[in-house]
Amino acid sequence: MQFAKDIFISYAHIDDESLIENQKGWISEFHRALEIRLAQLLGRRPVIWRDPALQGNHIFDKQIVDQFAQVAVMISILTPRYVKSEWCVREVNEFYDCCNTNIGFSINNQARIFKVIKTPVKVEVHPEKIQNILGYEFYNTDPHTGRVKELAQVFGQQTEKLYWEKLDDLANDLAGFLDGLESASPSRNTPASSVTKDITRVYLAESSYETKEFRDSLRRELQDSGYHIYPDKQLPLVAPVLTEDVSAYLKETRLSIHLIGEHYGIIPEGTQKSIIELQNEIAAAASGNTSLERLIWIPEGQTAREERQQNFINKLNEGSEGITGADLIYGSLEDFKGVMMDKLAAIEKEKNKAKEEAAVESKPAADASKSPAIVYLICDLTDLDDIRPLEDFLFNQGCEVMLPIFEGDESMIREDHVENLKMCDAAVIFYGNANEIWLRSKTRDFLKISGYGREKPLGAKAIYIAGPASPAKERLRAQEAEVINGINGLPEDKIQSLLQKL
Repeated sequence: MQFAKDIFISYAHIDDESLIENQKGWISEFHRALEIRLAQLLGRRPVIWRDPALQGNHIFDKQIVDQFAQVAVMISILTPRYVKSEWCVREVNEFYDCCNTNIGFSINNQARIFKVIKTPVKVEVHPEKIQNILGYEFYNTDPHTGRVKELAQVFGQQTEKLYWEKLDDLANDLAGFLDGLESASPSRNTPASSVTKDITRVYLAESSYETKEFRDSLRRELQDSGYHIYPDKQLPLVAPVLTEDVSAYLKETRLSIHLIGEHYGIIPEGTQKSIIELQNEIAAAASGNTSLERLIWIPEGQTAREERQQNFINKLNEGSEGITGADLIYGSLEDFKGVMMDKLAAIEKEKNKAKEEAAVESKPAADASKSPAIVYLICDLTDLDDIRPLEDFLFNQGCEVMLPIFEGDESMIREDHVENLKMCDAAVIFYGNANEIWLRSKTRDFLKISGYGREKPLGAKAIYIAGPASPAKERLRAQEAEVINGINGLPEDKIQSLLQKL
């Protein structure tokens, strides 16, 4: 569906007041930078709209609400003032209701309100409609003092770097969402599994605030590589509900990643364990019952600052709890990224192999009847003229007949023989003028065939006995192949019976 406006920015007026005189406010600068970056990603100038004349004492403007039907996405910039503003909360509710009158609020499991958290506010006081939506945190927390510092271009080089990284994350996600709206007609509330059915999902566990930059860097790496990341909603802070939600995510996940930092983390209601330890515990239990693979990373230089955290790390090191199905890794961010991508490459390889095997197994039997069965007629050079009646009969029965090659060096002849064994549907050894040593060599190949790389067993295997007669031929019996006696002429009924196995 096409919208006249791409984005509406919902904000509180006080949050756009500049701390420095004659300088643009945070919202205005955010609007300018987002518009430029989004234009670079979309290849067109996006239509981003906000009300620059907004004042704290203005009554709710119905003219704004009337335009919501023409808006694809809302960005809510959350601050303490925003959540206290009746106007701002009402904008969220009105946009939510408007979404449900056109294409829906959630498209491909992604909400049409993007939540930017400029200043931290407790989740329970966020507007109700967007409490469960993950936000883009434009602030940093000092791991030593716990003080919060907003990300902006005026607070120093490190803070400015983090600001641009976070803005780029938001712009990329918005670009992907808007492109999806333009290129498709998604159904309402389409579940993620139906849209990203073949995409590998990774559970990137929530972590303590001092590891946030590490987690953001891992998330970018995974997103850039095309992986779908869970959790994709805010985790509840009630232990039973959190356990249920995390377990549901892990059922769809091939790999879970857990960052262990200096602090123990938030403790949800109804438990004495932190959200970090709980996620690890739930994933360990899931790994014990499924094929879920896990990575636990303790960044180099990290030292536990709480006794509870040290006890948690000790249990991991000792392998006593929470380590099931996991590799415990100490090292730098780049080292861990290498381990993570190697693990995912192995998972993708295993997944592709399983898909290929499933495709082979599920191939309809009718397909086999549409194409001729391939029969590899193995003979010695001395029997090349004598096989003609059998070769003609097989061809007349609708089979493609392959013969061995006899020209070339020994390695080429052997390689061609093995390839024929790998691709044929049936193999028949023509035992005429060759000696017993030759026969034994060829029958041993039937035993080795899986080792040559053949994925399915041969449909039929036979030893066809031709003249001249000999005592050895009269005594010949085999468990690995059917013996067909053709010394006294071509036994057509027995050959047809053999072909019916195909």
